[in-house]
Amino acid sequence: MKPYRNRKMLDAAQYVPCIRCGKEGETRACHYNGMYQISFGKGRGQKCSDFATAEFCHDCDQLFSEGSTPFGKDICGKAMRSDELQRYIILTNIRRIERGIKF
Repeated sequence: MKPYRNRKMLDAAQYVPCIRCGKEGETRACHYNGMYQISFGKGRGQKCSDFATAEFCHDCDQLFSEGSTPFGKDICGKAMRSDELQRYIILTNIRRIERGIKF
């Protein structure tokens, strides 16, 4: 499966607060990296579909990509992080639709 790419959608992340914590000024589109990443287009040297991104600040991105807080504490198991990340991706896409971002 060739992953969907949309630069406008990714760039729009910088203008909104983090979908998880609300922090402003450093939000970016973070690609899904959970247990089902292959089914979302992940491949060797290739990220998942741009549709499978959450608008996170740096700290929240680290929480889900590395599984730890800035203090080094693991928040939960890999399966739970994967499910939670999918929830934030859905919330991000709802917010994008409400803002009129084209897919």
